[in-house]
Amino acid sequence: MKKVKKEKKVKRNKEHKKKRGCDSHATTVKLEGVDAVTFQAVQSATQSDHKRKRRKKEKQSKNLTDSNTTTLRMETGRELDTRYILAPMVGASELAFRLLCRRHGATLAYTPMINSERFVSDEAYRKQEFQTTPADRPLVAHFSANHPKTFLKAAKLVEGQCDAIDLNLGCPQRVAFVGHFGSFLLAEEDRALLLKIVRRVSRNISIPLFVKIRLLDTVEDTITLCQQLRDAGVKLIAIHARHRVNLAIRTGPGARHGPAMLDQVKAVKEAITDIPIISNGNVRTFNDVMENQKFTQADGVMSAEGILDNPALFSGELESVTTKKLDLAKEYMQIIKEHPAVLKTVVFHLRRMCRQELMSYQLLDELLQAKTMDDVEKTMGTMFQYSKFPETFTYEPDKQKKQKAALERKKFEEGKRKRFEGRMQRKAKREGKPLDFYLKDGLEPPTANVIASLKSKGKEEAFALWSKSYKQHCFAFHFETSGCKRDRACAFLHFDLAAASHEDERSNEMQSFG
Repeated sequence: MKKVKKEKKVKRNKEHKKKRGCDSHATTVKLEGVDAVTFQAVQSATQSDHKRKRRKKEKQSKNLTDSNTTTLRMETGRELDTRYILAPMVGASELAFRLLCRRHGATLAYTPMINSERFVSDEAYRKQEFQTTPADRPLVAHFSANHPKTFLKAAKLVEGQCDAIDLNLGCPQRVAFVGHFGSFLLAEEDRALLLKIVRRVSRNISIPLFVKIRLLDTVEDTITLCQQLRDAGVKLIAIHARHRVNLAIRTGPGARHGPAMLDQVKAVKEAITDIPIISNGNVRTFNDVMENQKFTQADGVMSAEGILDNPALFSGELESVTTKKLDLAKEYMQIIKEHPAVLKTVVFHLRRMCRQELMSYQLLDELLQAKTMDDVEKTMGTMFQYSKFPETFTYEPDKQKKQKAALERKKFEEGKRKRFEGRMQRKAKREGKPLDFYLKDGLEPPTANVIASLKSKGKEEAFALWSKSYKQHCFAFHFETSGCKRDRACAFLHFDLAAASHEDERSNEMQSFG
């Protein structure tokens, strides 16, 4: 009797699932020596109750947020919608990606970080780093700077082509320590310089000045900083809710990773109500966006990591819909035909958008090895074909092993710098020196005049002098015609040359090179 009841229950569950549309249409490929792997052709048109409820909830949340638009009124009378913001990302928030994100919900977008010194002195660099179109508005031009005059010159060059200028006060990279910008300008000893920069630029441009910062060691210090920036002329503050980084210590205050501390953004917003405060951190889904804004009461939410995986993040679309992600990738590839991006940027975006599909169809390594846009289009075309007709894909165990090995190798290579830093800290600790002692040794960047002087010498002599004074900087990056082939895998620093405006301060360096 119990057996009959159990069978009836199983039968009812199967029928119930079928009615709900849980029986998806998938193709199963039998692999030699491994379990069967199922590749989903498309997500079933009929969603499960759970997913339907989630979509309804996200749609309701978005409609509620859309009805409470947060705007910044400019002196020209124009208003900037600050709700959904694409963050500034080096090599990632380029024109093509900005246009894609704007089509799918982003209301404001930032350029990648632009070196203000090079921007002022190098016309080719200007054309490469600042690209825009009438459809690319409203736009914030995002600069690194540590000199009032230079930053103002850079801002004046673009103020007619964007809607706001932003000063980078959040970059935690070692290159920012070397160049003395980003989060390394937030130290108390640099406060007078920082406020001088803000006052000088904000009073002499026709559009608003924004800043993007990281948290200081205490929330009280962060609030004081924000108040000082506001009083000096800043019209909007975006807060990456993680601490500004220390050179050597990467845990506790100064940690770059870990959950964003949104409670501190909330505290800043409660203290400062007369200018927009933007929250940045802990955003992977549209629901995260809603929860972030609700908790912090910020005037907008900025996304970097989350929007890289799903450029339609701010549209409220379900990020789990595979076909949607593939459509976004196709749309991005169409945009770059009109607004080209460098190859590694294109590969980066497509990898982030379609990572799961590329791995499922064993095409990720092929994409990463692409040498031309034709290679990229061929690989992506194959992936789109497999997604449409999964039965045409044949799983290759050997290729899977090679793909896994390639990813592990890439991860190992890109970790060289971190391992070097660890060795130098341990060495300093053994010798009783400050942890950053060896990290600062040879960290001062060369000037353009130093590079020119060394290039006039023989390669061996130049390398010997370089190793003595600039041992943490990549020799190949500056002296090889094609630059450093290791790119991100290089353990040495790839640092742009300091502009002429700062060369006089270190002109005595030239004496040591004759």
